[in-house]
Amino acid sequence: MTIPQLVERGIDIIKYIPGVDTPGDDYKKIHAKDPSWPKFPSVRENDPIDVLANYAIRPSDRFVDIDFDCDAARKLKDIYFSGGIAQFGRDRTGHKLFEISDPTPFSKKRIEFGVKCLLEMRGSGCYSVLQGKLEKKVKAEISYLGNYEALTFQECNEAYLELGLICQFVEGMEGHFNDYLICIIGEMARKKMNHHTIRNIAENLITAVDRPHEKDFRKEKMKTVNAILKEEKYSTIEKLTWSESKVGQVRKVIEEIVGHTEEYKKPQRMEWTALSTIIETEYDPLVEIVEGMLTPGLWFLAAKPKLGKSFLTMQLAHAVATGTEFLGRKTIQGSVLFVALEDNARRIHSRAKMMGLDKCNNCYFTFVSPKLMDGLEEQLLQKAKELGDCKLIIIDTFIRAKSSKKKIGGNDSYEEASFLIDKFQRMLIGEEICCMANTHDKKEKESKNDDKVNRMTGSAAYQGQDGTWRLDRRRGGEGIYANTEFTIVARDLPEQEYEIKLEQGTWSMVGVAEKGEEHDKLTRNILQGVQAICDDPDGYGDCKTVELVKWLRDANFIESNPENTKKYKLGDFNVKGKVKSMKKKGLLVLSGGRYAAYKIPEIIPEEPPQQDLPF
Repeated sequence: MTIPQLVERGIDIIKYIPGVDTPGDDYKKIHAKDPSWPKFPSVRENDPIDVLANYAIRPSDRFVDIDFDCDAARKLKDIYFSGGIAQFGRDRTGHKLFEISDPTPFSKKRIEFGVKCLLEMRGSGCYSVLQGKLEKKVKAEISYLGNYEALTFQECNEAYLELGLICQFVEGMEGHFNDYLICIIGEMARKKMNHHTIRNIAENLITAVDRPHEKDFRKEKMKTVNAILKEEKYSTIEKLTWSESKVGQVRKVIEEIVGHTEEYKKPQRMEWTALSTIIETEYDPLVEIVEGMLTPGLWFLAAKPKLGKSFLTMQLAHAVATGTEFLGRKTIQGSVLFVALEDNARRIHSRAKMMGLDKCNNCYFTFVSPKLMDGLEEQLLQKAKELGDCKLIIIDTFIRAKSSKKKIGGNDSYEEASFLIDKFQRMLIGEEICCMANTHDKKEKESKNDDKVNRMTGSAAYQGQDGTWRLDRRRGGEGIYANTEFTIVARDLPEQEYEIKLEQGTWSMVGVAEKGEEHDKLTRNILQGVQAICDDPDGYGDCKTVELVKWLRDANFIESNPENTKKYKLGDFNVKGKVKSMKKKGLLVLSGGRYAAYKIPEIIPEEPPQQDLPF
């Protein structure tokens, strides 16, 4: 990321004179060197970048700088502080810059052990050297991380405290690891810290001091941790050789961590109802916000990127807000709340213009929000109650709304996601509101028989949702304007599969998805080539492999190989082998015209049966 890009995002960058190490304490040196030089001028968007000058960033309540000052902090920084806007400093690793979704006033937070600073969190009134010479004449550089996902202040602060505690432990360890581990775990437990948090901190402590030469080091140390928590015989940090001031520094951090209650770990009260009561109760008919397609509760819309999810949810939002049909189905009219965390007002304006949407006053957008379990769900439900007729909430995307503070080992991310999904889901059903949350597929390649829900990011935690919409590009389709498979899987609705298409930003129903064999790209190209060669009036009415290869090359379907014209390779594909496979499947048949020639078999298609579409 370049300095102009940071400036464009609203980050305050200051420029200071060449030959001076830092802007802060050295302004007298700056003034002495060049009295005309302005005091810390901010870089504007169109300012040219002076390759000889030094630049520093001024953090703020919104853009926070985390300074990793010790080896343990640098080792664990991507566990506690994954992502970020930019990374900079010595070797581009000493600092990370994050955006805070709920800016909270603060200046500087430091975690120390003795006189040594281990970790800093910098806000308003601070500066950090971004590019140029540091105090020790070490060059500072900046690198782009590409992750703009904002943190809440609480998330940032909790990660800072937990990482700082680990740094204190590592810095103060002088004897046997077990002695220090027993004391620090005991101290956290005595202060009533949540056991789940203790185990997470312990796992990362062990990572920070990992000793690969010791067999089963991690496993044995976690046994020790679990034994301490089970026996409830807690040691204290006074038993260590630390000075009173160091004990006080560590205890202060532990008390701050304990002060942040982890809501999702609170036990839930169980309520019981007799089966006879359930049977005798007359329940209202199931509400369908979109007829046969969408019910109240928590839903997910999953697809690969750039397949048209945002257009589909925009269309859904407008249909519910106006009470018009969606993909040929009736809707229940009501207000809509749209949390667009990957868009801005300008982009929504362009999308609405492209889709030709009518104006409506009951569809509301926001482009910033707190995270789920940090206030988002409460604000959404509060706004819905204020409106009185809210029927639909859209979150685009779920991953940006989900808390990301817990990047620690084990199944924490699963447990947190499961809890927040369950709690939010109950709120929605109670108010007869549907929340549709966009999510992406996992990056890894799916298997042929992979369940569609399992392709979703975080799918293990999503199994309890009320329903899922999926978009899958049909094999053979090119771009988002090709027909797309639209699948609906829900608790209270039958499973459905349709074929839909996107034109000018608007999705339309094509019909029930056809079942049958779908061909890979090379198979489709070969069939196209064979058909073209066989239909050529100057040809012989059939095809040979060498002719097919030439046609594929001329059509730019496979790469040319001037050194060896007998190779038929394109990546992992082999044309000759593919032709052989297609003959076995009956997609190609031998022709009597010439030796080893073939053609597409003549198949008279059956007239498709008439079917009533369920819309």
